[in-house]
Amino acid sequence: MNEINISRLVDTGRLRPFHLWLTGWCLLAMMADGFDLLNASIAGPALIKEWGISRASLGPVFSASLVGFFVGAPFFGYLGDRFGRRLAIITSLILVGVTTLACAWATNLQELLWLRFLSGLGLGGVLPNVIALNAEFAPKRLRATTLVVIAMGISLGGTVPGIVGVTLMPTYGWPVIFVVGGIVPIVVGLCIIFAIPDSIKFMVLQGRHDEAVARLALKLDPRLTIEPGTRFVLDHAEGSAKTRGSPLALFRHGWAAVTALVWLIFVLNLMANNLMNAWLPMIVQSSGHSAAQGAYAGSLYQLGGTIGGLCMGILIDRFGLKVLVAAFALAVPVLVFTGTPGISDSVLLAMAFFSGCVIIGMQTALNASAGLIYPTDLRANGVGYALGVGRVGSIAGPLLGSLLTRLEMPPETFFYVTAIGPLLCAGCCVLLLNQLQRTRGEIAAAAAG
Repeated sequence: MNEINISRLVDTGRLRPFHLWLTGWCLLAMMADGFDLLNASIAGPALIKEWGISRASLGPVFSASLVGFFVGAPFFGYLGDRFGRRLAIITSLILVGVTTLACAWATNLQELLWLRFLSGLGLGGVLPNVIALNAEFAPKRLRATTLVVIAMGISLGGTVPGIVGVTLMPTYGWPVIFVVGGIVPIVVGLCIIFAIPDSIKFMVLQGRHDEAVARLALKLDPRLTIEPGTRFVLDHAEGSAKTRGSPLALFRHGWAAVTALVWLIFVLNLMANNLMNAWLPMIVQSSGHSAAQGAYAGSLYQLGGTIGGLCMGILIDRFGLKVLVAAFALAVPVLVFTGTPGISDSVLLAMAFFSGCVIIGMQTALNASAGLIYPTDLRANGVGYALGVGRVGSIAGPLLGSLLTRLEMPPETFFYVTAIGPLLCAGCCVLLLNQLQRTRGEIAAAAAG
């Protein structure tokens, strides 16, 4: 009987039009996600004016989507590993769309808070499943780059609410932000029903859908000869259907140490990233530079993250996950030098850019790397839990900045404290790579035995 190894077919295949089609739709899904992460902050000033509320009262509304993300990422990661990545992506997008659209008719903060929590659930579900889906189709030599490009959709989508706010809010008021933010993910989700398939590796792991697998295999390599009765198989490293969808499997068969280290790295880097995001412009200004320089520094930090993330993806494809260790180690002197008192405006802006390259860029690379670390049966769960647990760092970063401010620390202290995160991440990455090699070796030995 003819047998086709889907793992090798995907890993060694060429880039096909199908890959570009899949990447395009997943990038749209991520842009819809990024739009809805930030739309409440754009509507905030108008809400304060119309509802007569204080700025502080909006804080819980902004936090509600983060809490929803914290819950939604692992929950939809479970659904993705259990019932399929495509279904989880569609469900997440439609949940985001419906709840965001409902925000346009909110009449008080309590309603808005609960709707933002529900939209956060959906927001958390898109990224882990999009990463898992594309990791199971992209050729190995381009996998990290593909995942980074798709993850960049969040930042691309995050630029749209500001444009909508400037062009449409003066005419239609704050609800238009939520109307646009609701319609877009609903439309993208409904289109994805017809536009993209489920993961080919997931379907093989299920042991069903041979006809669908055959059609996808031909899209990946039109030269294949698929006879009636052809068996489709995966490498043993891809896992088994028995563990599919079980969160407990993240802590079995040698994966416990890997999972703990991945979570710790996500928490530490997100804490450093959000400390910089929240406080960089103000710290630049308080260190003797102008308010304009603070704003420029914040923008260049974001721009550096976009370019840095893409570079990280290319380097990981070329040299493997050991690039993470080198990048985190490089981040330490970059951050320390950025905090040097008395540096010129031009040097400060250059260092803000490079800080973004190694901090935001590393987070984009981590999102992609989590999809490379876990096998097919654990991938969406692994990425989802890493993203969910990582929200602890997202919340802790700005709070740490507030503590340093209350303690009246000098401006350079912010950069020195931020540098501790990547320093610890570098050490954790060394341990992670060693443990990952050991775990994969044990799984391969068990399969061979």
